[in-house]
Amino acid sequence: MHGGRLAGGSRRRHRARVAGVVNRLPGLLRRLHVSWGELGRRTLLGPRLLAPLRAPDANPQLLVAERVARALGVGVEAVWRLRR
Repeated sequence: MHGGRLAGGSRRRHRARVAGVVNRLPGLLRRLHVSWGELGRRTLLGPRLLAPLRAPDANPQLLVAERVARALGVGVEAVWRLRR
């Protein structure tokens, strides 16, 4: 592949297939009676980093996911899982 093209001049793009992620954080926070503000205090993550985690398909960086899970006393897989 050279310059975004496959051999033979094809313009097809080669993309890695990314699995979807199921975000269970909002429901987990409700069950644990933890507010988003409290989560920010526990993780030391600001509102700009926490806001995207509200989305159903949020897929945070591993370090963020680990901080959130640790702050809630659960494993990362309890908060996010791959969609099948």
